[in-house]
Amino acid sequence: MENWYEVMYNTRLDKLVLRKPRLRGKIIRKVRKHKLISLIIFITMLFSILNITMIINFFGILQKF
Repeated sequence: MENWYEVMYNTRLDKLVLRKPRLRGKIIRKVRKHKLISLIIFITMLFSILNITMIINFFGILQKF
């Protein structure tokens, strides 16, 4: 049982229940498990933002002339 630290006592139900995993925790676990895929997604997003920035700057230069 690897989720022993996510057990909490619910007073309304009068028993132990598992906490619902948070979205942030799920994402962090996925990133740690799939490092290569996460790196590829990060690099793709980085290059996409860089590409959009360069296109906007290029059009700005063209408008000056």
